[in-house]
Order: sequence, then C-alpha cells, then structure tokens
Amino acid sequence: MSDNLTAWLAVLEQFERALDAADETLDPESFDAPSGPIPQELRVRAEAVLARQQVMIGGLTASRAHVAREIAALRRVPSGRQDVPAYLDVEG
Repeated sequence: MSDNLTAWLAVLEQFERALDAADETLDPESFDAPSGPIPQELRVRAEAVLARQQVMIGGLTASRAHVAREIAALRRVPSGRQDVPAYLDVEG
C-alpha cells in the first residue's frame, strides 16, 4: 500500500469518525491533507464523506437559524423590575 493511499485512508477514517460521533462530544482534531492527490480507489468513499458533511452542515445551519430566532424572541421580552417580586398565577 502506497504512503499516499495510507495517508488518505487515515484522513477519511478521521472524517467518518467525526461524522459518526456528531451527536456526541468530540474533541476537534486537526488534520494535514496528504501531499499527493486522493487515489482513484478512494474517490467514491471520499465523495460519500463529502455528501455526509454537506448534509451535516445543512442541519447545523438550520439549527443555528432556529436558535437565533429563539434568542431574538427572548430579547424582546421586557425585563421585570428587580425590586418587585414577579409571580405567575397559573390556578386563578
């Protein structure tokens, strides 16, 4: 197995682990792209990883927009006076 193939396999495995652990806490790992082009035998796998990353980015973008709307709504809620207790009567 060539050094370039081995290096690209390691990069793809790292990306796949990151995608698999997307719902878990994952320490960000940096990576160094191998010096040569991706070997032809890894092209389909690399394209699958790229497609998964693009789906993940789309989901994160939508989540970010949703959170931004919620934060904006919370900022519109007037703050109460600090010297007067605030109660909510849920029974009356």
